[in-house]
Amino acid sequence: MKQKINCNWHRYVDLGLPSGLLWATCNIGASEPWESGLYFSWGNVDGHAKDSVYGFSETEYASTPGASLTGNIPVDAKYDAARANFGGSWRMPTKDEFVELCKKRYTTNEWVTQNGVNGRRITSKINGNSVFFPTSGYCDGTSLDDEGAYGYCWTNSFSSQICAYLSSFDCDYIYPNNYCGRMYGFPIRPVINHPKDSLLIKTIKR
Repeated sequence: MKQKINCNWHRYVDLGLPSGLLWATCNIGASEPWESGLYFSWGNVDGHAKDSVYGFSETEYASTPGASLTGNIPVDAKYDAARANFGGSWRMPTKDEFVELCKKRYTTNEWVTQNGVNGRRITSKINGNSVFFPTSGYCDGTSLDDEGAYGYCWTNSFSSQICAYLSSFDCDYIYPNNYCGRMYGFPIRPVINHPKDSLLIKTIKR
């Protein structure tokens, strides 16, 4: 499988999707696909490690920039964690982009174990490339729940004043347009549009 590195030195995979969207190989804060990375409340750019003492709660969320949002997260380093942490043209995926990623017309997905971590591998029917999402669980208060059994990733898509859309999965199904409370901590998988205008593109084989 070919992976590429853009000018911000983050790996991505081209799955040949109709949108041309490229998916990062890792969550924000992770260096390998099977690592959970950092956890974020919706609309906030400061991530927290799973063993952090930070408490994901309604009280904590109410004082964050994300709590003021009344629509989708704008592609702005103040609210978009992918733009703030990866830089360049990276951004959070939309609900519809997760739906595209999981469409049976374009990809297959299977429950696999990679480096000892359960997760979903999504493989393109178009070019055979794949991307792995680990069962990272989620943060509620100072607790990490569902790790090893369920995986989640925020989208930038607004649902209501208390909820936002995310992708979730377990060993049986993948739900590309689920939703949950904005105060909870979930990982984020960045995306980038096809970098035709990148200053530097390097291709590696891995």
